[in-house]
Amino acid sequence: MFMRRFLVDLALLKKQFQVPALQTYLSRANLNMVGPTITYYTLLSLVPVLMSVGAIAGLVGINAQELNTMLREQLPKNIMSILGPIITSVLSGGVGILSFSIVITIWGASSVLAVIRKAFNAVHDVPERVSGMLTRVFSFLWLMVILLTAGVLMGASAMMPAIIAALPFDMPWLDTLAKQSWLFALFGLWVLMCVFNFALPAKRLPWKALVAGSGIEVLLLLALNAGFSFYAQFAVKSVGFYQSLGSLLVLMVYLNLVGTIMVVAQILIAWFADLFAAHGTRYAYVPEQAKGVAAKRRSPVSQRQITKHQPRSRR
Repeated sequence: MFMRRFLVDLALLKKQFQVPALQTYLSRANLNMVGPTITYYTLLSLVPVLMSVGAIAGLVGINAQELNTMLREQLPKNIMSILGPIITSVLSGGVGILSFSIVITIWGASSVLAVIRKAFNAVHDVPERVSGMLTRVFSFLWLMVILLTAGVLMGASAMMPAIIAALPFDMPWLDTLAKQSWLFALFGLWVLMCVFNFALPAKRLPWKALVAGSGIEVLLLLALNAGFSFYAQFAVKSVGFYQSLGSLLVLMVYLNLVGTIMVVAQILIAWFADLFAAHGTRYAYVPEQAKGVAAKRRSPVSQRQITKHQPRSRR
């Protein structure tokens, strides 16, 4: 009897928390392959991606040294030891933001977004309604939007101390807030992830699920950045060719984990959308004793008509 009651309660919990839907999204995501695939295309487009970020940073008045400083505050030390010299070398050529070369560069970097878009659409079971070339064009346009958003956030973060210092009144808590660069970086990363998760999938997602899933994604990325240096120190210690290929191995593992976190966040967004939709369409049962006199006297025909027009709960 106890076991039967336990199984009934477990089935109710699974139905309430949309566990079958979560299992479906996990099976669609194919997490074993999506991380290595994103890593492969990211490595192929690493230089174009860094050139695109550097060009947008130059547009808002941030040079290579300041960009390295900002990234060093957010990324693990062993990752910045790899990316730092590449950023300095790539940006030393002074690529213009309006030049034809930067357009070609962003086009090359958009291949990564095309791969991520396909992974996101697979989670939502949404087929591509356009050809591969149009998918690449859309990825190119959305990459420009994401880069411009990142540029606006970097510019706002850089100008915030000057704006607060120019205020006619003195508020000490504002000065303290302006010095907390990590807080602006955290907010900027959350906004950037919201734009990223909204732009890429072919399916338009509800904003509540999008905001919640993007917030969890930011927390997972922060946890990854905090613990990756410790992980990499022990993960590659037993590799005999660490001195020659260890840096590439560390970068590949990091990109693999970042790609997996992006897809996991999309799974959570789809799951949250189902949870919020089920919660919004659920109607509580009203006992007969609690109904009014008019409801009790209503004929069975009118009762059936009312029931017919009521929305059904989503299963």
